[in-house]
Amino acid sequence: MSWIPRMKRKAEPPANRLADLEFLALVKAGFEELVPGVTEGAQLKGNSMISPQGWAVAVTPPHHGGGHHYDLVALPDVGLQPDVPCFMDCVVSMSADPQDAANTWVQTAGVCLLELLDRRGHFADHAGPEDEHGVPGWHLITSGAVGLGHDADENRRLQSALQDANVLHRIADSFTADLESPFFNGVKVFYGGTPGAMQAEVRVNGERHESASAAMTALGLPEPTAFTTVRFYAPWPTAFVLGDRFPRESSGDVRK
Repeated sequence: MSWIPRMKRKAEPPANRLADLEFLALVKAGFEELVPGVTEGAQLKGNSMISPQGWAVAVTPPHHGGGHHYDLVALPDVGLQPDVPCFMDCVVSMSADPQDAANTWVQTAGVCLLELLDRRGHFADHAGPEDEHGVPGWHLITSGAVGLGHDADENRRLQSALQDANVLHRIADSFTADLESPFFNGVKVFYGGTPGAMQAEVRVNGERHESASAAMTALGLPEPTAFTTVRFYAPWPTAFVLGDRFPRESSGDVRK
């Protein structure tokens, strides 16, 4: 994973933050709720959940955020050594139940991992460089928008608004020059907060991208009437990864 920016481990995480394996157990439960059987045989050890099918999810050392913040890395094939292709994301537990945070990751970055393995459009969408929701020069996989807030109607309204805004297509010029990974470039789009205090954020490979975040803010997405957060995730595989490492024709169900 030589392309991942090296991060110094800070002081030990706060006591209210779950241990790595405890949080990964919630991620595993989230996968199972979404796709029963998909984690069959997966082992939790160290800071990782490793599937017998060769894919894994790991918790990396926290480098920003508070005690409810988790940085995760998805590895589609740990057998590809020494530089294992992977993509990064982070999630914050904003409710009393940390399972909500794990489910949010599973339903965004997690389904992109499953789609990369399956390649048939069962878990996430594909957008080519010529698609109206695509970005010139790139193939991307995109999750649906997931909302987590105090009001279900507002969650749905902002989910629809974020999807309809076609964010990545419209702000592509602000960040595509910084997609530097030879394997995957993971992009998270986040919008949320309270009325009058909403935040738009784009993270590229785990780091906040200021220009892209400012460009997204300028799109003028609507505000909710109650606390609401919405996010989606898009890994951008290179042609090398798509063509050679993870062919379009899947060999079968990812659960097998």
